[in-house]
Amino acid sequence: MASIKDVANLAGVGLGTASRALSGNGYVAPETKRKIEAAARKLAYTPNVLAQNLLKNRSGIIGILVPALDHCFYSRLVQQLESDLYQKGYKTMLCCTVSGEHGEQDYLDMLENNLVDGIITATHSFNDQAYLRSNRVIVSFDRDFGGHIPMVRSDHREAGRTAAEHFIKRGCRKVLSIYGEDAREGHISVGMAHEELKSCLEASGIRVLEEYTSQDRFHMGYYIERAGECLEKYGDIDGVFASDPLAEAFLWESQRRGKRIPEELKIISYDGTEETGNTSPRISAVVQQIDKISGCLTDILTRRIRGEEIIDGKITEIVWRQGETC
Repeated sequence: MASIKDVANLAGVGLGTASRALSGNGYVAPETKRKIEAAARKLAYTPNVLAQNLLKNRSGIIGILVPALDHCFYSRLVQQLESDLYQKGYKTMLCCTVSGEHGEQDYLDMLENNLVDGIITATHSFNDQAYLRSNRVIVSFDRDFGGHIPMVRSDHREAGRTAAEHFIKRGCRKVLSIYGEDAREGHISVGMAHEELKSCLEASGIRVLEEYTSQDRFHMGYYIERAGECLEKYGDIDGVFASDPLAEAFLWESQRRGKRIPEELKIISYDGTEETGNTSPRISAVVQQIDKISGCLTDILTRRIRGEEIIDGKITEIVWRQGETC
């Protein structure tokens, strides 16, 4: 395997000149750079990225922490984050925290030991103080740690108002709002959407019922089970506000029970990933814009890695996607 020294010898330049030309760090005359690049192609030279990163005291790897990948929103977010980080020159290492008791602490240890250059965390199950003790680069999605860790989230209150407006327009009188226990306990800010929904609906004389889902169960079988339990318990509800997989579960269970959608039950999902656009009927949704969320997360992260002092996060806009269930 050819080394950078072999490239320098073939091009007739010094080792430092070859290094600057191939790394892009520092000026090299255009003609000289072309000679060096031609020599590198002839020798099939491949740079030792690990060695380069060690010299720069960086790994070129970002840790992404999510609860699970069998939830469509997190799956889609991870895909977008991987793509955006790759465009910025980083590889990713993924941790699904539901399946590993010590996963978050392990990744924080890796950050402290320079094995990853930063962490994007979308989890909500671990001690806040473990994050706050770190002075390394961490950016949060949807979880407000306070202190020095910036957070990116959607405009959840606007999401709740938007959903409420559509339930009101469609004449709903009893709406079920169902979301995770962690959001109810304030661990993640998506609970604000449900709080705002309840406030707006009750101000219009509409009754709001609340149910919760486990913070560590994300598979569709569980969501279908919860939807069935709620439909048994509240047979006269005429509206449901829930995350994408739960909204799908309510759609399927309602149809199985012979309910007419949307005549007897209006459904609005919150996330609006592609899956809810492929159901029949198509689910109406308040959409979290994953591309913008990812763009903000990766921008803040890479700027902090470069040494910029950024504490404030970013709130991204939501959009309404009209479907056929509300």
